[in-house]
Amino acid sequence: MNTVSAVYVDALLHFSSLDRDVVMTERNAIEKSHLRQLRNLFNSQPLDADGLIQRKDLLEVLTGDGAHHFKALGIQLPVAKALFRLLDVEDARAVAVDEYIYGLLHLKGNAATIHMATLMYQSKRLLFKVQRISNLVEDRVMPMLMGVDPHLLGARSAAQLQNGVSI
Repeated sequence: MNTVSAVYVDALLHFSSLDRDVVMTERNAIEKSHLRQLRNLFNSQPLDADGLIQRKDLLEVLTGDGAHHFKALGIQLPVAKALFRLLDVEDARAVAVDEYIYGLLHLKGNAATIHMATLMYQSKRLLFKVQRISNLVEDRVMPMLMGVDPHLLGARSAAQLQNGVSI
């Protein structure tokens, strides 16, 4: 009896793994289809040379024909708008289309995913601001501490002063 049970359990595990493989293959095909649909949607929009989409152009997509594409993909329009703001860490009112599309695909899901993405992009934005402040300190404050007028120095000379290199 134990041998029959073992064979039965083994067969169930085997079929379970096959089902899991089929589900994963179907999910991958669906994600590729969504990716293709989003790319086609954004390829119809004006992009700059760096592959960036401007905020105003995205809003046209979200309020125009693209709105039903987003809804069909299960992406809520407020989430799509919020993702743009999260990705625009430099406040340039433009984001890379590829980064935006992949962000949309990752946000399709539950609220925890959206909250995690929000935290991730907020920390990215914070890091960018800290780097800007650090650069400002290096360029303006360090020369003053060294007794040199920062307006007389370029950014490179200020960095050399900070590192102890003579000018």
